[in-house]
Amino acid sequence: MAKKGLCFENAIAPAPRTLFSMVQNFTGRHIMFTEVNKTKGLTELINARRHIKSYNTIAEILKKRKYFTGAFCPNAYTSRYFGFDKGFDYFQDFMFCSSFYQKIFSKMVKNQSKIGAILRNIRNFIFKQEVFKTWESYYDDIINWVGKAKEPFFLWIFLLDTHLPWIVPRSYRSNVNIFEMYYYNFKLVKLLEKKEYSINSTEFIKKLILLYNSSIRYSDDFIKNIIRDLDSYDPVFIIHSDHGEEFGERGHFGHFHPHLYEENIHVPLIVYNSDERSRIHRPFSLINLPAVISGLTADSLIDTIENILEKVTYIISKDYNYLENRTVVSARLNSWKYITGQNSVDELYNLEDDPNERINLINDCPEIAEYLRKLVKSQLDQENKLRKIRRIYSKVGRSL
Repeated sequence: MAKKGLCFENAIAPAPRTLFSMVQNFTGRHIMFTEVNKTKGLTELINARRHIKSYNTIAEILKKRKYFTGAFCPNAYTSRYFGFDKGFDYFQDFMFCSSFYQKIFSKMVKNQSKIGAILRNIRNFIFKQEVFKTWESYYDDIINWVGKAKEPFFLWIFLLDTHLPWIVPRSYRSNVNIFEMYYYNFKLVKLLEKKEYSINSTEFIKKLILLYNSSIRYSDDFIKNIIRDLDSYDPVFIIHSDHGEEFGERGHFGHFHPHLYEENIHVPLIVYNSDERSRIHRPFSLINLPAVISGLTADSLIDTIENILEKVTYIISKDYNYLENRTVVSARLNSWKYITGQNSVDELYNLEDDPNERINLINDCPEIAEYLRKLVKSQLDQENKLRKIRRIYSKVGRSL
């Protein structure tokens, strides 16, 4: 698909975690972090809900253009709970069919309840929901929806098959038996729970990567089937991820840390069957997804992309470190990348010479570092101004 379509070789996610990444991908706007609320977990909830409520989403934009909109999304962090159903005529998140589960999930998010998390995981494992829900379990529902949908239609599908835990059908697994599959997934989950990320076992990492590759192979089969079964509609496919995954590169695993290294934010982005065929090497943020899709519907995709590349000279990605109460920000040029707030010192990497980000050039290239530092400061200053306006607006609203 990359060879026959439009492939973005340096697509960058605006955040390294699903919730923050997807609210920005859906709205085309950078999320603005508020001061940390003392209630655990509530800050993330407030930010995401408020952000997606404040701006038009991709679905809303297309609905105004007379598109029939549908979604299939077993991911809890892109569910209707966080407002992702905005603009969809049909939205299936497989989660909130019962008020009891809504209460469990709400308490777990707001209070970081361990009991709530345990109940949620047990329920999901037994009923094969959320991260345990395979694409095959709802594939027929997708095809049936398309058969009933009015044209033109927009369909959003969020697969969780490549998400931890990697529980993969036997025919897709390579060099990993069923016992090893459950054992290494369980071992990784326990490791993450204890926040003991450092591990030197090459066998452990090797098995995790085999499982991850198997899950990608399984997801590839979904793509093969959906292309075949929707062929008569001649649709345009946009394939992307919301974040990357760590496999011990710096002693960390998963995507649960406020890290903005390439393994966390360098993601796939392919536009297929749009009559455009080329490879774009320049960095391109997934925050531009609404613009890309709008370009497709207006028959001016290449013009849209060229316009974005001309106007956007640098790319911002962000996350929030709750333990240390600070924003983590990266600024990316063609080959240079600056990160602040992530470690005790700022970081600067030349990705062309050092793609694994091992050599910090922050003291060796002061002019480049200062230039990128000013770009980040400008972004954060703008957010601070908007934050103050929101506070004033909130106070005035309450007084009225």
